[in-house]
Amino acid sequence: MEVHHHPHVPTHSKPWKEYLIEGLMIFVAVTLGYGAENIREHYINKHKGIISVQNLYKDLKDDSLNYQLSIKNRNFQDSCFEVISNLVDEDKIKNEIPTVYAAHANISLRMLPIMNTMALDQIKNSSALNYIEDDELKEMIQSYSSDANGLKLREQREFSFIDRMIDPISTTRFEYKYFKKIGNANLYILNNKIISDIKIPDRLNIVNENTFDWNNYLSVLGMLKTIRESTDENYIIPTQTKCNKLIDLVRKYLEENNALID
Repeated sequence: MEVHHHPHVPTHSKPWKEYLIEGLMIFVAVTLGYGAENIREHYINKHKGIISVQNLYKDLKDDSLNYQLSIKNRNFQDSCFEVISNLVDEDKIKNEIPTVYAAHANISLRMLPIMNTMALDQIKNSSALNYIEDDELKEMIQSYSSDANGLKLREQREFSFIDRMIDPISTTRFEYKYFKKIGNANLYILNNKIISDIKIPDRLNIVNENTFDWNNYLSVLGMLKTIRESTDENYIIPTQTKCNKLIDLVRKYLEENNALID
């Protein structure tokens, strides 16, 4: 015959202090777990932000060099225009056709710096900006990023003018074979002449020179110079200044977080 044992069921309730202690322990455990998870998430996000800033630092250094080189090349384009202008004023332009070829080949080049936006876009799209604990740095990143649109607009302005006004002259008035070569030559200015490291062919001429309007040509080049000067003054140089300031802020931020990689 089997004997069934019934479980012992307490007939009295726990003291209220025990319930309070158990509830408090559960609350503390949940709070600590939640806090630990937040700390871990914050650390991960900050680490991602630092990596993004490191990538930005590399892009900024490249940008700074590009601005510097671009301004140097654009200044040389302006110098080429001044050579042509002086030759026209002195009525010597027809005797210096090789210089005209060299000047025009350089002036017609499209030279405008392009901002590296990959790291900037990554910072904005990944919300890494929220985990950068430096308000001045965040503001400068946003400000510098907005300058990319300005450079693109100026690029359209300049290149559109070259497309409409300069390229037709290049293709109809210059002997293409030599013009193409001199576009890749090393040039320098000496005694109001543009010297090239490429051998100058004999009897180099402006195509249909008898119908070529030198004053109109000078006006077209002068307008392009004016457009470029405006771009330099109002867009490239301010963006370059902002880029260099941002480099300093990024470098300081990375140093403070022991994450600077040169």
